[in-house]
Amino acid sequence: MNHTIHTPVFILSCERSGSTMLRYILDTHSKVTCPSHLYLGNLCESLNRMLTGTLAQTQIGLDEAAKKQFAVSETAKIIRSFMDRYVEAKNKQLWCEKTPMNLDYLAQLDVHFPDARYICLYRQCMDVVRSSINLSKYRFLPEHVPYVHRNPENIIAAMAENWLDKTGRLLEFEATHQERCFRLKYESVVMQPEATLAPLFRFLGLEWEDDLMERVFETAHDSGEGDGRAALSSRIRQDSVGNGTDVPRAGIPSKFTAQIDGLLGKLGYPCLDDYYAKNTGTNRDAADNNDIAGIVERRFAKAVTQNRRRYPRLKGLWNIIVTSDADRIWLIDLSGEDGLIKKGECNADTTLRFSAALLVDLANGTRDAAEAFAQGEIEIEGVDDAASLMDLGRLLFS
Repeated sequence: MNHTIHTPVFILSCERSGSTMLRYILDTHSKVTCPSHLYLGNLCESLNRMLTGTLAQTQIGLDEAAKKQFAVSETAKIIRSFMDRYVEAKNKQLWCEKTPMNLDYLAQLDVHFPDARYICLYRQCMDVVRSSINLSKYRFLPEHVPYVHRNPENIIAAMAENWLDKTGRLLEFEATHQERCFRLKYESVVMQPEATLAPLFRFLGLEWEDDLMERVFETAHDSGEGDGRAALSSRIRQDSVGNGTDVPRAGIPSKFTAQIDGLLGKLGYPCLDDYYAKNTGTNRDAADNNDIAGIVERRFAKAVTQNRRRYPRLKGLWNIIVTSDADRIWLIDLSGEDGLIKKGECNADTTLRFSAALLVDLANGTRDAAEAFAQGEIEIEGVDDAASLMDLGRLLFS
């Protein structure tokens, strides 16, 4: 069966740079499908190795160079066939792949997909470091492990070196493939989405869709790996920009400072000293975030009022028990069209129990509820409906 050949698109980025958010945006467009991590770079290398050792050896009369090219061509055909079928099943025109580990396979991607286009996504160094450190409290991403091994006594150094290495490689690749690369900065996407993304879609040969940003978190996206917090969002958040000043400046080794400043300058970011001077003390609401009652009774109540219409199928009575020296209990009543929150426990359909410390982290955006569920830090009693729990997370933490 013949299939239309669709030009591949790859999002290239360091981890914790917003690639899942960008994936959702692209996937919402009527012409683009963007699944979760597919590890296509690794797949290219593995398939190529297999084909070189099997079918390529049956090609009588070909020299070694021709056999290698045969394996490359067959590998590309296999992957394109699967992806083209996926695009057609989705009734789209383009496919885009976003695995951060593709940075380790840039040469393989370039050889197998010489027509590919690349979205080079960057984010300010210390914001990436902060996000990576917050994640590493509970687990390390496999991509981070080599950097932790090299810097076992300084997690800040490990995550800074991770950003340095991958941002440097991405900039080098972009410089040698300028005609096929589009540079995108996380901060511009969240602060000025339409002005930033409309040129990206033109680069892909597509028109901007005026209601796209309103549809991002109302559109069903295929499940898979990525930032779990994005799945729990109902809007593009701006409050994570500049929060890297939570990371102590003194924790950045002096041997990295000049290199970090050099790459920040190439990307149009302020140097580290200017970044800390500008952002220290901003983007914080300590009184609200550290007041448990304030989080539940003001922030959650506001979120329910603003977001209730987005989740009309979310029903029932939910007890929220925040554990500390003295447990505090609230009821979220979603039995009617308008949700309400009040103090005290009742005979609810579902009860969620978690610590005050976790609540603060969730409200600050330093943890995501999906990960906390996976770690067993949120206890559930009653109806364990994954879809409803996901909707409740979006309702409260967006």
